[in-house]
Amino acid sequence: MSDSETRVVEPLAKFHARLDKEGRVAIPKTIREALNINKNDYVEVIVRKIEIDPETATIKVLKQGYLITRVGTRGLIFLPADLKKEFELHEKDIVEVLLLGYHKFDELVSEKGKQLLSKVQTSGKWVEVKPGELIPEDKIMKHFTYIFQHRMSSQKPTGVAL
Repeated sequence: MSDSETRVVEPLAKFHARLDKEGRVAIPKTIREALNINKNDYVEVIVRKIEIDPETATIKVLKQGYLITRVGTRGLIFLPADLKKEFELHEKDIVEVLLLGYHKFDELVSEKGKQLLSKVQTSGKWVEVKPGELIPEDKIMKHFTYIFQHRMSSQKPTGVAL
């Protein structure tokens, strides 16, 4: 670095966002496109509770918190419930978000992990398994088999029968 250079570490992006009713904020589409941030990638952010005073043209940072969170559909990121409670954040509040970094989902997870996460993330999907039925076949999950040995004695078993 020469005498005429100054290096400053800055966030990749800084934006203001309004909390929706689920306590999420959206990373703007232009930022997601420029940085190639997609659903299921992880972002490192600082979220700031701010107070904007248009008369004095100032923004006060009241509280700030660092977190790593998964990017959802349309660039939505969830703020943890305890952060919202501690910062006293509510629907329609405006927060300032500093995007510090991101991690591509494909770089973090093996192929088997991707399949499992994809399966887990189909929330709300479940299947009732009735007594005597087998669980649906799963090619990626390793299952163990229970083997019940039967006693050959005439003693009555103790315990609870299922």
